[in-house]
Amino acid sequence: MPWGASATFGLALVWTQHEAGDLDGRLRTFTTMAQVAVLASLTGVATGGFHLPADALGWWGLGLLTFLYGTAFTIMFTVLPKLGVVGNSAIMNVEPVFALVLAWALLGQSIAPMQLAGAAIVVGTVVALGLRKR
Repeated sequence: MPWGASATFGLALVWTQHEAGDLDGRLRTFTTMAQVAVLASLTGVATGGFHLPADALGWWGLGLLTFLYGTAFTIMFTVLPKLGVVGNSAIMNVEPVFALVLAWALLGQSIAPMQLAGAAIVVGTVVALGLRKR
């Protein structure tokens, strides 16, 4: 099912907002990260295991990815509380859409119509969650 990833992501956003909204954010984050760690580990083992980079360019890429991603998330979690957007956690879930746009703008990657449709589903879900009546 080509729509599976975006539909699942959209459903996860809705489920998180409606069913897990009353949980303490630390507990919700811990359980989410634990589930992701288990699924990523199982997927890694099922596909032949994890492999470290084989050359210097790979190590540079891994190091820069860690540094830039870690810096971006540190800045985001530092700035968002000051902006008062923490109550609306759905805004942080447009990250895959930003990654798609940045890959197009900076790396020259082409965007398939299916990817645009998936981005529309994610953005639509975030907008719908933001506009819902409380």
